[in-house]
Amino acid sequence: MTRRNAAFSSGAERALRAALHRHLPTSAGDERGLREALRQGADHPGKLVRGCAVLVAARHHGWPLRRAAQLAVAIEYFHTASLLLDDLPCMDDATVRRGRTCVHRLHGEATAILAALALINRAYALAHTALAAEPAAVRRRANALLDRALGVSGLVGGQALDLAFAGSTRSAAMVSRIAARKTGALFALAVLLPAELARPNRRERRALNALCVYWGQAYQIADDLADLSVERAAPEKTRGRDRQLARPNLGLALGAERAAARLVRLGHQAEQSWHTLEKLGPARWSHLRELNAALLQRHRCGVDLDYRAA
Repeated sequence: MTRRNAAFSSGAERALRAALHRHLPTSAGDERGLREALRQGADHPGKLVRGCAVLVAARHHGWPLRRAAQLAVAIEYFHTASLLLDDLPCMDDATVRRGRTCVHRLHGEATAILAALALINRAYALAHTALAAEPAAVRRRANALLDRALGVSGLVGGQALDLAFAGSTRSAAMVSRIAARKTGALFALAVLLPAELARPNRRERRALNALCVYWGQAYQIADDLADLSVERAAPEKTRGRDRQLARPNLGLALGAERAAARLVRLGHQAEQSWHTLEKLGPARWSHLRELNAALLQRHRCGVDLDYRAA
């Protein structure tokens, strides 16, 4: 196991890191700033939780490493592109991401937008190539998942609600709705897309969907609480922006203690969904065990953070 991503073997993480560079949409003749902006994402890819989940799941369901890596890289490129856009001054106006100065601060806003578009374009191409040999029914369900998770019903619509949050009621329910469309949508892609390879039945789909909901909500609450934390002097990303910009944060909407209690409850619900899957098909879904355990550990750490008054 690696320290950065204890949910998966070091071999899986190394394979994914190499694939992130191998599939990067760059060449020697590209404009220098754009090339460097794209390479920053591959050089500093974050925790790789989603990509490793896809890679391990696709391999578990019998895919060769090449195709599994293509699908995993596609999910990571979608995620990185969303962060490049989120960090822009017209969005969250961040200065630090993944422990580095944000791309738009180094190379300009236009270059950051172009880099995001290049990653999205390459991600769709990789997903199409990875799924090309699958039956038509699997491809249709995969395309529907991509559309739902990344479009107006998912990531794009969630970001629009995020930006409009200051003028809303700022309720905890709205915070959870936004989290479902943003963080939850990407978790759904990382879990449900490779799950289609196993042709899940109705009960398995229901348990998988529930697991994605609980993971996505819990992951976002942990981030919300970290945004209020005073522990880290050199944060991995800009902290305190949710309060400054009146952005959705469950720690602010409910108070840190109630948000932490909800985080614990979501962990229990995720455990129940995992046990349901284990009963339905222990061999088919065993690869999700380590991911569930790692996310629960992350959430327990989040409960122990120190907070400003919320």
